[in-house]
Amino acid sequence: MKKVIKRKVILFSLPFLLLLLPILAFFALFVGSSDSSSDTDINTNTPQQQTAKVIWDRVLKEGGTKEGAAALLGNNQAESELQPSIIQSNATYNEAKAMDTTLGVYAFGLAQWDSGRRVNLLNYAKSQKKSWTDTNLQVEFMFEQDGTDSTLLKQLVKGTNVKQTTEDIMRKWERAGAVDSLPKRQGFAEYWYTFMTTGGDSGTGGGSGITPDIPSGWTLDKPINTSGYLATSYEYKQCTWFTWNRAKDFGITFGMYMGNGADWQHQAGYTVTTTPTLHSAVSFSGGQTVGGQWNADPVYGHVAFVEAIHSDGSVLISQSGTGFSTVYTFQVLTKAQASQLHYVIGK
Repeated sequence: MKKVIKRKVILFSLPFLLLLLPILAFFALFVGSSDSSSDTDINTNTPQQQTAKVIWDRVLKEGGTKEGAAALLGNNQAESELQPSIIQSNATYNEAKAMDTTLGVYAFGLAQWDSGRRVNLLNYAKSQKKSWTDTNLQVEFMFEQDGTDSTLLKQLVKGTNVKQTTEDIMRKWERAGAVDSLPKRQGFAEYWYTFMTTGGDSGTGGGSGITPDIPSGWTLDKPINTSGYLATSYEYKQCTWFTWNRAKDFGITFGMYMGNGADWQHQAGYTVTTTPTLHSAVSFSGGQTVGGQWNADPVYGHVAFVEAIHSDGSVLISQSGTGFSTVYTFQVLTKAQASQLHYVIGK
């Protein structure tokens, strides 16, 4: 008798359950769609921005915060300019060296993994039958295959303060040798936080990330070829070296002894204006922000070359520096950012 009653209860309840299923499915879909773990509407127009988006999404997927994602990006950019194929000091790939766990100062990839961690990355890539330069593979290695460092990273990216989390990642996970790079890392991190939380690169005059590629929507009046650039009074790959030589490409002359980047705006005999000027040298004071992404050296400042100016007031600059992993990079400044700077007109 009890079995009959149970069967009746089940049969009686079944229609109501069937009616309830679509409602539950809709509710699950709604809840899933409101999950903020991924910002799919972020515009990315350069390889650097696309790589940043992959890392950003993975951090949020792992339960990290947006502040934590930005902090990781700031560190990755300082290490590799967010170029997964980069090898320390722009060295070439050598299999024997790469697979030597005792060999240091031969770091690979987004986080510049070195020694044993470099070998682990390469072995993981081989096991997956993929190139070690693959962005997604490196991000997977970062969060799942880097031993206890993967566990540590998952905890660190839950930080809620961009600057502090950037420092924590630098000291505990990157274990960076050059801790004086912290302000630059924090500047990068703050830039990526703003970039990712405001929709990314709209292509309509916003600033862009530092990239070795010409940003989308921009062109150069003359191509850059540094093979013939002189390094007499300005040391190779210094910002002053590049700007002086790039100006020469256009027949524009600056003095051989203009000083450090911050000094250019104070040199006698040159017109200096705060109005962005095509093919001028833009001089940054010590500690001044460069497009909201990093800060010029607090003592030496920075100098760059104005490649183009859009009608909306945004400015494309080219630049060099020992902190960049490539010989030169590009960066877009917004109208507001560009208006805070000093432009030195060459002769």
